[in-house]
Amino acid sequence: MRNLVVTLACIFFISACKPSDNYVISLGEDLVKDKLIDPDSAKFNSFFHKSGDLYGYVCGDVNSKNTFGGYTGKKPYFVYLEVVDGKVKSHGTVTIVNDHDPGGMEKYKLFCQ
Repeated sequence: MRNLVVTLACIFFISACKPSDNYVISLGEDLVKDKLIDPDSAKFNSFFHKSGDLYGYVCGDVNSKNTFGGYTGKKPYFVYLEVVDGKVKSHGTVTIVNDHDPGGMEKYKLFCQ
């Protein structure tokens, strides 16, 4: 019984030190929203591709409204994040890949798959 309590305590303390993937994804999505014309309309399909314990890429696709009020269609995006103590320590440029950007799509495939 004592071993079980010690094990559970260790798991709690270890998990408390690292932010969850869902939390990191929400931080990345917030950075993407800052780049959009209508951030409140954004619909995401996102995941976190870890490069290390505290850093990696938030990737996925985003669909949001344009200046005419219509949805643009799903666009792949990625952003590099380094999270320390539950806060973004640093981040890279938010990249939303346009339909006619083969270089952006290559980077997406490199960083996110």
